[in-house]
Amino acid sequence: MSQGRFLSARQHGGVDGLNDDLFEFHAYRTLTGGVRHADFCRRNGVLVPNFSRSWEGDATDLESEPSTWFVSALTANLTATERRTWLRLLDRSSITATAADEGVSRTAIYERIRGSSRGHGGMVAKNPFVALWWLRRRLNDSL
Repeated sequence: MSQGRFLSARQHGGVDGLNDDLFEFHAYRTLTGGVRHADFCRRNGVLVPNFSRSWEGDATDLESEPSTWFVSALTANLTATERRTWLRLLDRSSITATAADEGVSRTAIYERIRGSSRGHGGMVAKNPFVALWWLRRRLNDSL
């Protein structure tokens, strides 16, 4: 950060640059993604942000349903069938239960996720979130 009107992380009490953006730009994002201006005050000689009562936005909207842009990002590059499977797995449905709901075998779900031996990449090759989930799942199974 520049010397001058902005304070370093140590001077404003931040933890290793955790709040640098807040102190540099004097703005923050609400839980819904909106940008709001941050007011500051001094408490015991330390510059701290002074948030209004409604800083978190409307949290009830977030708890009901995930936003469409979030779902579209999580399911990018997937077909409708793969999207349906992926969203079920994200809802903590087991692969066996997902296969039973869709009327296919567990092997078909595994091939849909990791790809087949015929060179089809599967969901892992198409979507980075699926790839991370699959890697984490495989690492947890091996422990």
